[in-house]
Amino acid sequence: MIQTWQTSMNYRKIPQLVADELRPLEAYTYLLLASKSDYNTLESKVNQSTLAEQSNLDVKTIRNHLNKMENKGIVTVQRERKVGASGIFKFNTYHLSDENYSLISVDLLNEPIKKELIGFLVQLKLRCLNFTNLCRYSVRDLADTLPYSKSTVDRYLIEAEEKGYVKRDKQGIMLLDKNLFIVDEKSVYEITRELYPEILTDEDRRDHRVHN
Repeated sequence: MIQTWQTSMNYRKIPQLVADELRPLEAYTYLLLASKSDYNTLESKVNQSTLAEQSNLDVKTIRNHLNKMENKGIVTVQRERKVGASGIFKFNTYHLSDENYSLISVDLLNEPIKKELIGFLVQLKLRCLNFTNLCRYSVRDLADTLPYSKSTVDRYLIEAEEKGYVKRDKQGIMLLDKNLFIVDEKSVYEITRELYPEILTDEDRRDHRVHN
């Protein structure tokens, strides 16, 4: 029987702009920032040094990524200064967007693959049909929607396929792990019925039968 995804707070809303405007390593940084945000308010007060430490990137790289996100309208930044016992210190509050989003588990950050591939998988999810894990774009068409070359897209797709994160066939590109790339039960059933009806059990069909 098709398994349903169990609701938890371990996912975040990732907006389409992450695919429209960022490169894969920057998309990885966005997912890391999102993982440090409040689930309800979409706000994060995380320090850049914390992001650098947890990503093994330097603070300058993190700062450049965050500045680009701000410039592209993916995050807004509230900058504040406070006076403490040791003097004046600065801190930022990052407000994340939930416009045209897809749901992605922050557990993706723990996968044993390079950061750029994690970022690419985030972007691939954002190019899937609404509420599915299926991307119908060709490699050329996919590259035309992302801010990097066809050869780069092709390289990441090959790597993702070799590592078991995607499957490619005549229908398109399918992300395989719905615990990382979130879809709802109805969408799972509908897309499976359309593309892979042979794997549906009688129980699946009975559970989704429409009664008049």
